[in-house]
Amino acid sequence: MATFWQKCQHFIKKYPLIVLLVIVVGAATGVTTALANYQMITVRASVLNVRQGPGLSYNVMAQVQSGQKYTILSSRNDWYQIRLDNNRIGWVASWLVDNTEVSQATNKVGIVTSEEANIRQTAATDAGIVATAKAGEKVTILYQAGGWSQVLVNDSVGWMRNDTLRTTNETATTVQSNGGDASQVSQASIKTVTTKQTAYLRNATDDNAAIVASLSANTTLTYLDTSGQWYHVQTKDGKKGYVPSWLVSLSANDQPAKTAPTKLSEATIMLDPGHGGSDSGAIANDGKSYEKTYTLATAKLVAAQLRAAGAKVIMTRTSDSFVDLSPRAKLSNADGVDAYISFHFDSSPSPNQASGFTAYYYSTSKDIRLAKTLSASLGNVLPLTNKGVEFGNFQVLRDNTQPSILLELGYINNDKDFSDIRSTAYQQKIANGVTQGLLNYFQ
Repeated sequence: MATFWQKCQHFIKKYPLIVLLVIVVGAATGVTTALANYQMITVRASVLNVRQGPGLSYNVMAQVQSGQKYTILSSRNDWYQIRLDNNRIGWVASWLVDNTEVSQATNKVGIVTSEEANIRQTAATDAGIVATAKAGEKVTILYQAGGWSQVLVNDSVGWMRNDTLRTTNETATTVQSNGGDASQVSQASIKTVTTKQTAYLRNATDDNAAIVASLSANTTLTYLDTSGQWYHVQTKDGKKGYVPSWLVSLSANDQPAKTAPTKLSEATIMLDPGHGGSDSGAIANDGKSYEKTYTLATAKLVAAQLRAAGAKVIMTRTSDSFVDLSPRAKLSNADGVDAYISFHFDSSPSPNQASGFTAYYYSTSKDIRLAKTLSASLGNVLPLTNKGVEFGNFQVLRDNTQPSILLELGYINNDKDFSDIRSTAYQQKIANGVTQGLLNYFQ
């Protein structure tokens, strides 16, 4: 009887092509299996940040959950490049795949007890030092094992010996910023969150949830509570929804975001009488009547009428004093006013060459509605020609983060216009028009 190997040799000689095909297919299958095993990771951490590049300085673009599997495309500097389910590509830290990633809802705060404690690259006393922490400094504890704690402090992630730390019962909410730094705020003290970049306010804690509003960078929102890795927040105009925690920074000091006024009596208005002091502004044809005089007189009448309507009024000047342009806009920004109105009277190259009034805006998104509303209301009460709304590249508007306009309320070197400008009756009509315009604007 022929042995097994004799039969195999006979089969190979008789059917060499079939044998070769089996070998090739088998080899390919083995390679495919090996590659598949090598190129897949399983998320074991409860939450894992996916970043736009291989490092902590890159933005968080998504978060993945425990048990999910992803394909590894490449590796660089101890980071894995992976492909997400929606075909987006990002990076995850290799040293966090097999232990615990930052969990923003559950991390504890540790307080450094040593006079100076080293933060090392790995959990070993001979590992490289990435940073140091002083006694009393707070750190976020990410993971603990074998007498060591993995911590986040300032812009460094590393390891500290447990005997250099005291773990507290305080829960840290840690938010990575665009630059990779981290701010640590006790959840109990959070009052506001501010968007680090453009973001969507959604009606649920899901990237695919319906969009409630689009938020620009540096938008301040009132913090309501935390839901997993999302914050429940409210906008100035009362819209509620959720924003991803990794796209915002937190504040324990700011007051909750002010609700946008729905009527004039709830609003804060800044009135800016143009020029003043050594800056006379434009000069009338008589050579002795100055723009600064009439902007202040007009603004005072407007202020009185707005206060009578219940509005809070702030003036950039209340006397014949010089105020530079930059502080005017800064004052508006610092006070977070609901509307900023700068009062001026125009001048043409030649006397009696031009007539009428104009409302200027700088930003179409925040200023133009205010400009159009006041232009219309002034047009209803002023005897001069309404020249409409125009773009104006003025510093007090350009540097202003609040809704702001500049009004040129007649030509001071036009004799007919000036006869109105200098009269209290005309100035009162301006006050009437501005007040009515703001009543319309805030309703």
